[in-house]
Amino acid sequence: MNPDHFWTSEDGQILTLKNKDEKTVHVTLVFWPRNPQEFAFLQEHISELKFTERSTLARIGIEMKAQGAARIDGNRFLLEADAFIYDTDFPNASYWKKLLRPGMPVGRLFYAPLAAKLSTQEIWDAIKQNQLKLPNTISIDHAGRVFFTPHQVNYTLSTRLQRINFEYIASGDKAARGFLDKVQLRHESSPLTVEPCSGVLTSCSMYLKEHYVVLNQGEGNFGIHTGAVVLDPIKTFGTNVMLEIYNTGRQPVVNPLVSLEIFRAPVLTDPEFKTLTKRREKLLAQSKTLFTSLDNYPPLKLPEIQPRTRITVRGQSASMENRAICFKSNTDIKTLVGTKLLGCGCKTLIQAIESAPKDSDTLIADYFPDLLEHTELISRFAELNIKRIIFRKASRTHGYFLSSNAHARLDTFHAMGIQIYLYDELTKDLYIHVYKKDHGFFIREEMARKFHEATILAFYGSAVGLDQADTERISSLVEKLTSFIGSNLGVLTGGGGGVMRLATDQARLKGALTGACFLELEAQPPEIGVDFFNTFQESSRHFRQKWFEVADFCIFNVGGVGTLEEIGIEMCNLKLGIRPRVPFVFFNATFFKDLKHQIDHMIATKRAPAWMADYILFTDDPDEVVAFYRKRLQVL
Repeated sequence: MNPDHFWTSEDGQILTLKNKDEKTVHVTLVFWPRNPQEFAFLQEHISELKFTERSTLARIGIEMKAQGAARIDGNRFLLEADAFIYDTDFPNASYWKKLLRPGMPVGRLFYAPLAAKLSTQEIWDAIKQNQLKLPNTISIDHAGRVFFTPHQVNYTLSTRLQRINFEYIASGDKAARGFLDKVQLRHESSPLTVEPCSGVLTSCSMYLKEHYVVLNQGEGNFGIHTGAVVLDPIKTFGTNVMLEIYNTGRQPVVNPLVSLEIFRAPVLTDPEFKTLTKRREKLLAQSKTLFTSLDNYPPLKLPEIQPRTRITVRGQSASMENRAICFKSNTDIKTLVGTKLLGCGCKTLIQAIESAPKDSDTLIADYFPDLLEHTELISRFAELNIKRIIFRKASRTHGYFLSSNAHARLDTFHAMGIQIYLYDELTKDLYIHVYKKDHGFFIREEMARKFHEATILAFYGSAVGLDQADTERISSLVEKLTSFIGSNLGVLTGGGGGVMRLATDQARLKGALTGACFLELEAQPPEIGVDFFNTFQESSRHFRQKWFEVADFCIFNVGGVGTLEEIGIEMCNLKLGIRPRVPFVFFNATFFKDLKHQIDHMIATKRAPAWMADYILFTDDPDEVVAFYRKRLQVL
């Protein structure tokens, strides 16, 4: 570990609780280092470790203040803290103590060395170079502290929320943050006021890719920010970055001022990139060799193995042919390459896993395991050491395209920590399945971090060819947005021609990532060569649309009824809060003029919320799009 790098621990947990008084609970928090090297590093820097609370706890009114420094206890670290509720108007105020339980995740330790802190000049340069985006109300002092006022909004928690909802939020479940986003109520508040002895939930706009932010809790003159002080890169991305501020004074605070400091995140070094590339290339070579051998030679003569579950669905079972083989990834696979006489691999997937050597960590299969094979795998994983599965065909009946059920099985493997790889016979390359915003995409392994950090634009439009004017406008828009957003940009389309191909080609010319959600349609075969992708059977057309939620912004171009359907889904997502309040651009004012009239009419007749009009732009001008983004995102 590098003493000049910003560092955060994994989530600590409550070890013990004890009522301190009527308003306070004293808690002992426990943190485990990830490895011996980290433990040694933390021992050396223990006096510099600080605590940041889980934001979900702060958002339901629970504050935790560290009491003293962390201390060593065997192979772990302990920290004493006091927990209290900072506003008794929260609907969970009467039972907040009962939400705290041993084992509950509460936050992290962090180490913020001075060497990683950005100076005033470095902050300003990063803003001008689009490496980070901060609120458009900032001031920066000579010491590198950034001051800003939050949005003129406050959020309250619905009084209809029940105790079981708050128990879910406090549990640390990964989806709890998204649940909170949907159930909290937004109120316009100008000026934003924090009444005496109360708190307020508000927000700001911030886009971090390569930096950590540490919020200063303040002396109380402008309110105190809760202990949820660390904002992570990548996660901190949008117009709804929550801030929790409370006022302990006897007078109100009007337009609270928040201050922060910015730290560099450890960068992905070239050796790491090269290591991942070499690992992928080695696994790719092994996969090619074994798939070729499975194609050229018959299966080994092994006794037929009956499925444990013995389930048959529509004449199909886990004993159907699916050429497969298990092996240890870091060994020489020459011994596995078959011959015409002896054969190679197994006829079925369950034969392969039943006959696998004990040290096998990789399963290669012709087809991605179907539901019945998946069930057999799950029933055997406790006995296996399988860490990854490599397949080359998504389906026996649909070839390249995955069903909605297959996507659910991918989620299950991910939850179990099993890596999934696709050997793509079209590109002759190997792609790992990774998640961004809870939706999975296949990508070359060494590109995964860049994908996680990228700002993704969804370009919607027809596969039909464009006229010259539209082509020039869209090309100019991609160029302008690349300059505004920064170098790490991605463009996601449906993978077809027309607008989709043009956006993809222009993004590639600018060095941006390109992505596609390929749909099984004869009239729209996959345009191969994108950086990240996933595939969907034709019956999963509406299901596929959820994968576009990975995009941060939507741009709608000239299109047909398919584009119209996608517009409807995305507009509904905006209304329901599934999409945050971000700009929606319709990039051809003439083509979309009737749609504009329809939306205006829906708002006028209260069939759509009035605020939606503030986030929709109909234009032909790329410069107007960038200006609209700056205004609505409220960033510099």
